[in-house]
Amino acid sequence: MKRGFVMNMNRRSFIGAGALAAVAGFSKDAKCDDKRTGAVLASKPIGGERSHFQGDDPRMPGFTEKVFGKKPFKVLFVGAHPDDADFQCGSLARKVKRAGGEVVFVSCCNGNKGHQWMASDELAARRYKETQAAAKVLGIDKYIVLKYNDCCIEATMEFRDTITRLIRSEAPNLLITHRTSDYHSDHRAVGMGVRDATYLFGVPLYCPDTPVPEILPFVMYAGDRFKEPAPFRPDMMVSVDDELDTLLEAWACHESQEFEWLPPEYGYKVSEIPKDHAARIAFLRDKMMPGRPRANGRQHRKALDAAWGGKGPRYAEVFELCDYARPPAAKEIAFLRLVGAKWVGKEPGARNRKVNPKHEI
Repeated sequence: MKRGFVMNMNRRSFIGAGALAAVAGFSKDAKCDDKRTGAVLASKPIGGERSHFQGDDPRMPGFTEKVFGKKPFKVLFVGAHPDDADFQCGSLARKVKRAGGEVVFVSCCNGNKGHQWMASDELAARRYKETQAAAKVLGIDKYIVLKYNDCCIEATMEFRDTITRLIRSEAPNLLITHRTSDYHSDHRAVGMGVRDATYLFGVPLYCPDTPVPEILPFVMYAGDRFKEPAPFRPDMMVSVDDELDTLLEAWACHESQEFEWLPPEYGYKVSEIPKDHAARIAFLRDKMMPGRPRANGRQHRKALDAAWGGKGPRYAEVFELCDYARPPAAKEIAFLRLVGAKWVGKEPGARNRKVNPKHEI
């Protein structure tokens, strides 16, 4: 049995649409159909072979380094709900955009369940408008909302197909999602769906109607406080202090959540929420921050201070490198360092070793 290269699954050395519509998402009928594979591949001959790869195989070590810079560095956050990305990735998004990169946020569900008195259809329409308002404040490229109902996402084959097509179509350098250990079933399902698809991004006969892109992403998890089965490990940190005012404005766009649905979870009656905009911003900053960047600052204080070489930022976004997909390339690490990201401990090393194609197993 011959091998091209052996994947090293060590946690540190190997780290880890169809048509797309903003609200409707991908067609439920666009499933991974093997019957179409022959026709799709037959239209793309390369040197007598049939392949989606229009040139070098993007899975080859060093390939990302080779094509880096052909397009802007792109971050794709695939979250469960129409505010998850804002809370966990807003500062990184701002910094990447300022450096000339691209940012796309995705909510896999329409958010039609999280409210005390609104009807589901009305709530879904309202929350979609909230995402678009937040996208303008943050200055990101787009905020996609898929078709799944709130509290109903499952890591099914259909969901995996949808996620694969979406990620191939967007072709990000960095893909961020939830860990699979989380209090919310939607978060867990989205994290599982993305994790299950990470290797499949580069398999051309899987969902062949959406070709494998030139860039395959490396994957990171957004920060959380959960300790089962393992505590969150902050591998990369981004300061929020310098972006806090903008993030508060973006969070305030999600009125149905910030000022109606979520306050009771923090011990506040909806009737107590201020109506004035400035007072609402202060309410978010002073009352609704404990579970967000402020909590990251407290939970990971030693790591933050060490990464900044002294007193680290008060507020932070934190990210854990995923064991799956490819490792980040050296040029991608350099770009993230340029926008202000700090790595905890030693920066991850990209896999650059040469491969002996005659090596026998």
